[in-house]
Amino acid sequence: MSTRFENAELLAALWLLGAEGERLPTSHGILDKALKECMGVLPSTLSASLSFGVTGVGLRCYELPDILLAAQEALLTTEPNPTYLSSLVTLDEDSARQIVLSYGLSTSKAREIGESLLASVKRTRAAVKQAAAA
Repeated sequence: MSTRFENAELLAALWLLGAEGERLPTSHGILDKALKECMGVLPSTLSASLSFGVTGVGLRCYELPDILLAAQEALLTTEPNPTYLSSLVTLDEDSARQIVLSYGLSTSKAREIGESLLASVKRTRAAVKQAAAA
């Protein structure tokens, strides 16, 4: 089983390579939903250590708070912005490539996974915005 720091570095690297400068969502269950939706494409190192459940505030990935905290502790991400909605991934692209390669992923496959996560995040944000407008 991978550690929270290994999961943090892998998630940060995937996000950096696929999300092209987008901030990593850290609230409102947005990343939780994206991870659940992308379970089929996530590397097994990450997906095998994630579990999900529906709570009083919606779908949650039980391990995500620890993973996000580990990313901050390892200086892979900034602290969440003042509204606690998102963080910046602080890795550079070369470091992200080295991380994904160490997990047996090609850079192009890692970009695809990161793009899938970003697409899911964008769909979730749009659905939330639409529901709020209704």
